[in-house]
Amino acid sequence: MSTYHLDSFTIGAFRGLQSTTFERLGRFNLLIGGNNSGKTSVLEALQAFCNPENPVDWVRIANARNSKASVFPAYSFNDCLAWLFPHAIQTENGNPGSIQLSGIGTCPIQKVEASFQSVFGLPDKEDLEFIARRRPGFNPETNVTLEGLELKLKSERLQDDSTVASASVSRRFWQDIPFFRGHGISSNAFPVASVLGFEYRFAELYADSFSRLKAAQQRETLELARMFDSGIVSISVASKNRRPYLKIEHKDLGEVPLMVFGDGMKRVLFIATGLVTAKDGFLLLDEIESGIHAFVLPEIMRWLFLAAREYNIQVFATTHSLEAVDAVLSSAKESPDEFVTYRLSKEEHLAKRMNFNLLTDLRVHGGLEIR
Repeated sequence: MSTYHLDSFTIGAFRGLQSTTFERLGRFNLLIGGNNSGKTSVLEALQAFCNPENPVDWVRIANARNSKASVFPAYSFNDCLAWLFPHAIQTENGNPGSIQLSGIGTCPIQKVEASFQSVFGLPDKEDLEFIARRRPGFNPETNVTLEGLELKLKSERLQDDSTVASASVSRRFWQDIPFFRGHGISSNAFPVASVLGFEYRFAELYADSFSRLKAAQQRETLELARMFDSGIVSISVASKNRRPYLKIEHKDLGEVPLMVFGDGMKRVLFIATGLVTAKDGFLLLDEIESGIHAFVLPEIMRWLFLAAREYNIQVFATTHSLEAVDAVLSSAKESPDEFVTYRLSKEEHLAKRMNFNLLTDLRVHGGLEIR
């Protein structure tokens, strides 16, 4: 009988990862390894796995690394999407091979396959009208042929009656069109939230994220934040010079903007928002130590363990930091069976599993470098 949303997860092919299986997953799964070993790619694969019937969400996942697109204008949405696929594998027509993902657990999604091909054609009427509304001077009656990509997604999910249902969707995205029509979350998506390592630096981004939460989720975010700092009275979105910002009422500081607090508090609030969004699902944390001083890492990790258990969340986190590894080990002492570490190696396409006891022996008793 399955214990977690995913007891095992296999990446048949995704970006540079091939035939990589994560067996006997825990509630808290820490991914370590050298640079370019595929840690972030694992998080992206999990996020894509959770929403296999919405191509728009896949484009957003692909574009997350290109968040500063104004600095790197060469990377279009289609460029980013194409690089999700395993270029080491080629199809007969020269395209990269297909993405293959599968999982076993209480999550109903069991298998996901994605492929794409280059296309030339005319966007449909809805796309043309959508482009015209956002690009002044664009004629929706144009007959100009555009270049693009057609993304095809196939998935299998387990139904309540134990039968397996298949789904197949496709969507075309056009080159040089820097926007697309559609929502990123489908009704069949499994709950998932991704928290990137650099987001805490952008106060406006958090104000936008918090404002999108439902009232009940905002209250839950406040309660989670109070678990970290009991002095927080309220959290709200305010505006100054037409720019939104997060306002925090604090017992000691009064009403102050989020920018007054240190990076640790900012990071905690981003994670708290992810926790309430990912209830009964997955929380994906890239560079878990980012923005957090080593001195407060153990406190934040303990808070995260408690919150994940309370909200029935399975956590997947990456780190380069030995301090973060030590902090997680310290926090996992009360529930060592829920904690697992995987060391990725780009040379071997291997995810080496280490349970709490093994990692403790390697890191604490042996003092070994385990990254």
